[in-house]
Amino acid sequence: MDAEAAARDIEAKIRDLVAFITGEDGAGLTAASPLVGDGAVVDSQGLLEIMLALEDFAGERFGKPFDWMNDAAFSSSRSPYRSIGTLAAHMAAQMVDA
Repeated sequence: MDAEAAARDIEAKIRDLVAFITGEDGAGLTAASPLVGDGAVVDSQGLLEIMLALEDFAGERFGKPFDWMNDAAFSSSRSPYRSIGTLAAHMAAQMVDA
């Protein structure tokens, strides 16, 4: 599986998780939907729930661990958690390169 296909699968999973956590319809969620900062679609607890669920998803779907703690996570300008799309791309790169 290439990174683009993996990112699509992961993005769909993240949208499903956000919809489940918030109890809202996920139809309005896009790759640009923010996960942190102004307009975030989840609170900090919701983001933590997403990350833990993605750990399980990585093992089940890709047979690999997902390392969601890194230096970039704490940078507001390059954090992989800025949006659904940036998180999906970050995770996909790990799943394909690992």
